[in-house]
Amino acid sequence: MPLYTFLVGAWTAVLWFFTFGVARNLFGVFPRERAGEVTTALFPAYFAVAISLGLLATAILWLRRRDRRDTAALVLQSLALAALAATPLLIQPAMAAHAPGTPDFARLHGISMALNLFSLIAVPVASLVVLRRSKE
Repeated sequence: MPLYTFLVGAWTAVLWFFTFGVARNLFGVFPRERAGEVTTALFPAYFAVAISLGLLATAILWLRRRDRRDTAALVLQSLALAALAATPLLIQPAMAAHAPGTPDFARLHGISMALNLFSLIAVPVASLVVLRRSKE
């Protein structure tokens, strides 16, 4: 499953690099408002790349699943993909209706961060289940 390995590795790398490399450093260097503006400007590319990699990896896993462990990994990976897609499709449009710093904005931002954290954990866990299985 070399293509799956590449895609899920790239997907994981994009998630982790943007979250802990790009966003963390932006907020560490720039004032909060400016860092938020830059991060918001980067979101379309981040989500397009991450969701595209996730869709391809999930499609390959769906086509190649062989047993219940692969199916469980597919469910987990699909949930991670749905959580990731929820932010640009649902959360960000709702956030746009609220000014940064307001309670509603903060609540939606917290939901967005929780969904991203879930994906950060679920994608590598699902891939480890699949890749460990493929070595047996």
